[in-house]
Amino acid sequence: MKKINLRELYPDVYTTDFFVDVTEEVMETIRAAERAETAYERKMYRYKAQYSLNCENGIENAVLLKPPEKQAKRIYAR
Repeated sequence: MKKINLRELYPDVYTTDFFVDVTEEVMETIRAAERAETAYERKMYRYKAQYSLNCENGIENAVLLKPPEKQAKRIYAR
């Protein structure tokens, strides 16, 4: 059994230290979730993603096909 501090996992809920004994399975699940979240954040900053990486496929192509506003005004003015 491992002892974890719930204040570290939920700082907005637990303002004081609250220790709980958990099994190895639960501890490994918590660690896996933390690793996945860290990897997601690293991937988002590495590729300078300003949008959610869980969006549909092709979102980056939709942005590329739309001309900038200034250019669009020039095209439609003629």
